[in-house]
Amino acid sequence: SRNSPVDPGRGPGGRDTSRIEPDRGVVLDARRALFLSESATLVVADLHLGYAWVQRQRGALLPVAGPTSTLDRLSQLLDVYQPRRLVILGDLVHRAVALPALESELHSLALRLPPSVEWTICTGNHDQGLASLLGNGIRTPAPQLVSQWSTGRFRLHHGDREVERSGSLVLAPEDPVDVIGHEHPAVRLGDGVATQAKVPCFLRAHDVWVLPAFSDWAAGCEVGRQPFLGPVARRAQFHTAFACLGPRILKIPLQSR
Repeated sequence: SRNSPVDPGRGPGGRDTSRIEPDRGVVLDARRALFLSESATLVVADLHLGYAWVQRQRGALLPVAGPTSTLDRLSQLLDVYQPRRLVILGDLVHRAVALPALESELHSLALRLPPSVEWTICTGNHDQGLASLLGNGIRTPAPQLVSQWSTGRFRLHHGDREVERSGSLVLAPEDPVDVIGHEHPAVRLGDGVATQAKVPCFLRAHDVWVLPAFSDWAAGCEVGRQPFLGPVARRAQFHTAFACLGPRILKIPLQSR
């Protein structure tokens, strides 16, 4: 079908475990993306392009031939979901500096976007100066830079600052559901003996979705052990995590905080 995943994870009986639809119109993909089916909007967060080069510029000699799956995963997702719009929830770059390697990554990203796909960036705290960096003929038309973008009942933004909400204490049907990044959430899973691994995850509250960092470099903020950074996540009561285990998604109930 039009939205069938590429090389999906398979569970017992051949069941597709690479994606899950836990809420109406919300599809979570193990490649760390969210798809809003009603508006055909593909959402990713925190690419942090140019991370290794920025760190090297600061004197930390990270390998420049490190993880490289970020743009490949994005290309796969674009092929699978064929969205009308791609929304990046901030921190597209680790730092908006005029480094040839970073500009090359941005050009590569733009080339992977079909002309029919609109490109919106909800700017994050790492994106200061991004407009001038993107203004160097990276794509025509240029991406739309906004503080937030809404579709249906969803309000998309980075999550590093609070945005205006309804004054009601109870979430009314017309109130928005925030979809954010910024937090790089991760959960620690183990076999109960000696083996443990920290893996990226989605977080769900009644009125908030938090996406995992799309970057391969992001270490991840461990849920329940490290504090959230932004006000949106700090006020949310998360009840479920969805861990990205390679090509599979695992639903994990969370203890109330």
